[in-house]
Amino acid sequence: MLSRTYDTEFTTNFEYFMPKSDNKQKFTILYTHGFCSDPWGKKPEEVKKWCLKHDIAMYRYELAGHGSDAARFEETDINIWKAQILEIIDKYIEGDIVLVGSSLGGWLSMIAAINRPDRIKGLVGLAAAPDFTIDHMKYATPAQIEEMEKFGKISYPGQNITFTVTKRLIDSGNENLVLDKESIDIFCPIVLIQGMQDTSVDWHKAVKIAERVKTNDVIVKLLKNTGHRLNDDFAINEILSALDTFL
Repeated sequence: MLSRTYDTEFTTNFEYFMPKSDNKQKFTILYTHGFCSDPWGKKPEEVKKWCLKHDIAMYRYELAGHGSDAARFEETDINIWKAQILEIIDKYIEGDIVLVGSSLGGWLSMIAAINRPDRIKGLVGLAAAPDFTIDHMKYATPAQIEEMEKFGKISYPGQNITFTVTKRLIDSGNENLVLDKESIDIFCPIVLIQGMQDTSVDWHKAVKIAERVKTNDVIVKLLKNTGHRLNDDFAINEILSALDTFL
């Protein structure tokens, strides 16, 4: 594991490995994790195993304000994460890319596919959560809205971690909406995997994405008894099956 300082001046850990054999596939998997998560859990580990098995290059990284950089979380927003993923595509990966994005990472992957259409040859969305900032504020209570206006953030204390949603995150999200358009300029093949027991992302969102992207090459997999994390064995098998379609 290495660390890298991006143009946004945030420093996070990443892993980038290349195929060792001469029979190289012609693309790299770029894995982007979810909100208040990291790229070192079960899903990315299984994706890594798949890449090693098939001699596929993989780049996985911590979003600014996450993982080793968690202390700076409140300084981050959608624009910073967008700049980070585009910088990785522009500076640190050569050739074609297949994006794999979980939750927030799915939104950022869609943004990347829109902005770098010549480089992106496929996208796998794992409980992809485009425009979640709008969804979040729809369910904010009057007291939480007042808290946001007074302190510039809303805090959600939990057992192991306190989730914080800042005003700058909400505002930057509103600058990067994708589902506010009737058609989305994504032309590459897409596989969307979504649990129907997901309490964070409504499974209908996957269908809405499929309806609005311009590509006709879209597969939506709805997993009836699976939640948001998509890390049970059944979900992992569906993720790896989705990756197989790009070989």
